[in-house]
Amino acid sequence: MIGPANAGKTTLLHQLDDKLKRRLDSFLVLKGNPDGTGRYLYHAPDLRDEPEFKKSIKGKWGDATVDRICEWITQGRRNLSLALLDFGGRHDEQTAEGNARMLRACSHYVVISRDSDPTGARFWERVAREHGLIRLGWMRSLPADGPMPGPGQFRVNVLPGDPVNDAALAPLVEALMELSRPAVRTPYVNLHHAEDWRRDQIADVAGQAAKIVELVSRTGVVVLGGAAPIWAYLAGLRCALNTQGRARVFFFDPRQPERLVEIPIRHRSPGVPNAFPPDALRVAWGEEGDRSVLRFEITAPDKFLPPSAAQNLAGAPEPTPPPSGHVGLTGGAPTWLFGTYARWMLAAGVDRLASWDGRTKSFVQVWD
Repeated sequence: MIGPANAGKTTLLHQLDDKLKRRLDSFLVLKGNPDGTGRYLYHAPDLRDEPEFKKSIKGKWGDATVDRICEWITQGRRNLSLALLDFGGRHDEQTAEGNARMLRACSHYVVISRDSDPTGARFWERVAREHGLIRLGWMRSLPADGPMPGPGQFRVNVLPGDPVNDAALAPLVEALMELSRPAVRTPYVNLHHAEDWRRDQIADVAGQAAKIVELVSRTGVVVLGGAAPIWAYLAGLRCALNTQGRARVFFFDPRQPERLVEIPIRHRSPGVPNAFPPDALRVAWGEEGDRSVLRFEITAPDKFLPPSAAQNLAGAPEPTPPPSGHVGLTGGAPTWLFGTYARWMLAAGVDRLASWDGRTKSFVQVWD
């Protein structure tokens, strides 16, 4: 998705994400800038006005930011049926080289224009064509109180479940489906759900518990994957560890070169070489009511962890013992980092464990 800033690119991608997940179980929406990658602002837009939350999620461009995004695009296109990039709207002397590298990693583009000013969109289209991309569509954003969208139009600031843009977006969804291809399959227990996960599905992992139990009982190994909330992955992890405490559990991450990220049983032993990137992550305890909260802070300016972090999780910073048996995990971090600390908290004797959910702005209890 390309176009000028504030044209509605992210709004459109939120809606495409909702529609495509009902058709594909193997696709990914990537951010082409360090603004954070969650869908939480679509479901809880008032979080935009919470300074502390924004500070913990939004990063700044760093020396390796473009490298990371290009790697994610390449891995996503290789590992999935479809990878969509939410491109930033800035193109100037400072960003032109990085933009060119990210565009060259893509194959097609959809250009988004503001209702009142198509000039910026035409500029971005010229840039995309210069780098060999093929146009898939042109979409014009309308104000939230504007007319009913016609072909090639959509309203911005639409809440989840609002069908106002459905008819206008249908041709774009079909065009994206035509571009999708069979993914390079990695066998995993698919946590993807066409509808949003519900808390009452935690106990049986949305119907996948029996499969997890069977795999762990028979092989001692299980791989969890698919587009799902962090707490859904933790529910799958809980199920695996309840079956066999020393089970080998992997999370599938299509952005990683190795695809599979192993959730370590324990922190590395003293004296064992540590390949986890030094000073890349800070963890600290806080309190919220009767819950001890472990917060993750990625220290890089862009809030991205390098690939070496995923492959060396046993060397992640070791937290001090939990202050209480009731623990919550929070922070702008990858799913596999939550999985790592969840497993360590369980080993430390935690009775209740939850993870923060941006959609509901609350902790979701996984272990109890």
